[in-house]
Amino acid sequence: MEPRIDVHLLTLNEPAEWRETCIASIEGAPIQLHVLPGIPGRIGEARAAGYAQGTLPLVSFVDPDDLYEASAFTQLADALDACPQAVMAYTDEALTDEAGRDIVVRRLAYSRWQHANSASHVHGLIVMRRASVESVIKETTDIHNFADWMLTLLVAKSGGVLHLPIVGRHWRQHPQQSHRTGDPDAAPRIRHTISQASNLWR
Repeated sequence: MEPRIDVHLLTLNEPAEWRETCIASIEGAPIQLHVLPGIPGRIGEARAAGYAQGTLPLVSFVDPDDLYEASAFTQLADALDACPQAVMAYTDEALTDEAGRDIVVRRLAYSRWQHANSASHVHGLIVMRRASVESVIKETTDIHNFADWMLTLLVAKSGGVLHLPIVGRHWRQHPQQSHRTGDPDAAPRIRHTISQASNLWR
């Protein structure tokens, strides 16, 4: 299958078994996988390095402690191909326990308001246009835990957002998840971005 999406995976201190299971879950997807070392305390900088990999017109990422549905990559790429004005497409996700067993599915139909007010709203499997990411990525490199939220907010300002009501990601819940530590330094930047985006979306 010809690759359609450059996908990066940042490794850090996750169990090797989780990382291997993650990579196995995306086997057969139309992607080019790039595995890079994470940077402790600097998710935004590490993400920027990940998105810089490859030259395909679509980009995405997978986290090594989660599992994914390989077929969802194709469906997201197809959705973006069919809707040129859209800059981002994403799926629902299932919460799983630490052993990887599904607990509940989060239905995440798109809402501009929810996107602006919740870091975990656009949070399933996410595919974006490379050009849209490259135009704003410099604004996220010094952000830690909310770098992904900031990036999707900035990308969403430039075009449409598509939601596919399928499970694309199985989000493993465990005590070492980075979002549990917060990132107070990012809060003013996020609020400013939300304020700007809210004016644009009215």
